[in-house]
Amino acid sequence: MKQIIGYLRDFVREDFNWRFYAFTAVFLVAAFWLNYSLKFKKVYLGARIDEPITILYYALYYVVAYWIVFFVRAWMYRETALLRRASTWGILIFIVVAMALDNFSVNIPPLVLEWFNTPRELQYWLIKSLTNLDRFLAILSPLVFFRLITQYYSGRKDESFYGLTTKGFNWRPYVYMLLIMLPLVVAASFSESFLRSYPRYHGGAAESYLDVSRFFTYGVFETCYAIRFVSVEIYFRGFLALGLMRWFGNASLMPMVTLYAFWHFGKPMGEALGSIFGAFILGIIAMRSRSVLGGCFIHIGIAWMMDLTAYLQLYGLHF
Repeated sequence: MKQIIGYLRDFVREDFNWRFYAFTAVFLVAAFWLNYSLKFKKVYLGARIDEPITILYYALYYVVAYWIVFFVRAWMYRETALLRRASTWGILIFIVVAMALDNFSVNIPPLVLEWFNTPRELQYWLIKSLTNLDRFLAILSPLVFFRLITQYYSGRKDESFYGLTTKGFNWRPYVYMLLIMLPLVVAASFSESFLRSYPRYHGGAAESYLDVSRFFTYGVFETCYAIRFVSVEIYFRGFLALGLMRWFGNASLMPMVTLYAFWHFGKPMGEALGSIFGAFILGIIAMRSRSVLGGCFIHIGIAWMMDLTAYLQLYGLHF
């Protein structure tokens, strides 16, 4: 834990600018108020997710989330030279397009199941599971392309794929962090808003159709769910925070934090608020340790705790 605290302390000492951090806080407060009072993401974006034009709408949505904070930071830190680089604009466009395609990719699993005439009893379980695998591929594929292009033009080969390395990784601090989070998750599991969102899979007709227990279908879903979070950490902490340090330096952190918060809109407000602090802390850890495994460990651990506590609240030990 001392090492992680040291990462956070050193970064804040090096990077802190009260005007920029205050602006980011006000920006996020306004964004939360607009989204949760108007249900913006659910009503105006989610309701039209199957229409191709939504790719453009999502891209513009993420432009607001990322570009505004990035531009304000460049101005307040007197780093406007960044904005005169063609590479900067290419990266900024790539980020929002990749995010928009990730959101739109949820349309693929239902089409696949329809193509294969999947029995109706299996569709709920398979869509829940395959959507996680689909979004794993949807968000990693652009990163593979980006890595190949940048390596080709720079001639530089990185040691790891955006921090996916065991080098220097110590798992103990993250176990302590999960233990700290456990009572908070348990407390949250008693709220109705929490139970409206979790567990992410409830079980259905698939168990009877396959003649298996819910333990099997739930286990398959949770495995796919965990795989999805690996890609989330690689994209947000490995690419946006650690990977973009090569071009943006410390300026890669806070736009990632706001983008991550916008990505969480539509989930319970408490979870979206927690995503800000999680993104900030895990982003700094990735930037300083040059590894995202800690973030994967925390993210999967918390996701599984949330699902399990909600499941136990609703169904007890019945699998």
